[in-house]
This record gives sequence, structure tokens and C-alpha cells, in this order.
Amino acid sequence: MLPRLMLNRQFLEDFISAAAPCFAMGLVEEGKQTCAFLALRTAQAIPSDISRGGFNFGHSVLGTSEFEVVHLAFEFYNFQTFNVLVNPNNFLVQTVLSEMIGSGEYFFLAVSPGGSVTAFKSEVEGDNLSGIKAHLDRIKGSRTTDRQYARAVSGFAENPEPAGIMLNWVCRDNVEYLDLTGDTIELNPVLRSTSNRTSRHKNCKDDS
Repeated sequence: MLPRLMLNRQFLEDFISAAAPCFAMGLVEEGKQTCAFLALRTAQAIPSDISRGGFNFGHSVLGTSEFEVVHLAFEFYNFQTFNVLVNPNNFLVQTVLSEMIGSGEYFFLAVSPGGSVTAFKSEVEGDNLSGIKAHLDRIKGSRTTDRQYARAVSGFAENPEPAGIMLNWVCRDNVEYLDLTGDTIELNPVLRSTSNRTSRHKNCKDDS
């Protein structure tokens, strides 16, 4: 049986309405358990044979002594790599990352142009997310401004590492997206095992 996932309805509507390719993060309910999720919506559908192979998830904390941003990368083997930067001085980001590390698991949702959803569930084990774990206090205390974040995105987009498509971070300022007690929508996603997925991570990098 595939898990039934509950999402905030307004979040899903806004996410599907945003220009692709885009990225968002939030909370989902599986059964009676709340879990973090990372969501990606592509302009081109990810072929089923590609999604069955899972993907490589990379993450790092980038910045200077004055600010930091969190970099996430999703490499779908033999298809495409997607990058996104998020501002850790954001309530949704801090809530989702804390939930991921605290619960030891999270979902990744890949939404196709047609609206179908493929869900990957992962457990945070061993060194998985160790870079974010090591800098969680810094993330929670971040004072990164909108201007600093925009400058970091602009600089990264000029020379992305790894090379790939830059995602627009959307649905990031409405804390009501985290509410799973009100108007929700139930998903019956196509579930793919990600047991073969690996995770790349880096420590905080200070850019001059």
C-alpha cells in the first residue's frame, strides 16, 4: 500500500501555480506523523525509468563571516541536476531543517508538469545531512538579509557547482503553509524506493 500524504491545500495550489522549474519546502503528514518535505517541480517531466533509479542529494552551507545560505542539489542520474539556494533566516527553512534532523527522515516530492507526484522517502542516517547538522545553530541564528541572499543567488548562478538548472525558491513566506490541521489535500503518490540514493555534503564555505 502506498502511503497517503496530507499537504496544506493552499501550499499545493500555489506551488503548482508558480513558474517552473521551482522548489519549495514544508511539512507533510503521513498517517498521524508529521514529516518534513522538499519539493521540486520541473518544466520537463522526469522519466519514470530515471525516477526509479533515485537521485543523488547534495547539500552545503555557503557564505562569509557576515551571512550564510543553504545550498541543495538534486542529481537525477543520466538526466539532469537541479540546484537551489535558500535563506536560513527564514522561519519555514529553519522549521523544515530542524524537523528533518530531529525526526531522522523526510520526503522528497517531485511534481511533474501535469501535476502527478512521485514521492521519495529517506532516512537521515550516519553522515547524511552532517554538514547541516554541524551548522544547525548557525542556521537557526542566521541574520542573512534579502539583499545578501539575492547576491548569493546571483553569484552562484554564474558558476553553479555542480553544474545544472537553477531552481526558483517559491512558497517561502507564508507560515500558514505549515498548518496541517485545517484545509488539507490528500495525495496518493507514486512511491519509488531511494535505498540506493547517496548524499553529498560540504562544510560551511567562506567566500570572499
